[in-house]
Amino acid sequence: MSIRVKFEGGPADGVVQEYPSINRALPSLYWHRDEPTELRAVYHLLGADPDPMTGLWRYAFTSQ
Repeated sequence: MSIRVKFEGGPADGVVQEYPSINRALPSLYWHRDEPTELRAVYHLLGADPDPMTGLWRYAFTSQ
């Protein structure tokens, strides 16, 4: 089982990513990219259910 998430805000705004090794939405996710420049961010889950139209779990950027 896997989940698909959409990141909102911050450096990953609009990115849709699948996590094949996760079978439930977690309270927070760590996102990173190494190329072309290194970027890292923490995102928090929005809501208790995935978006009914897309089936994507939504995660919002949080500044640290």
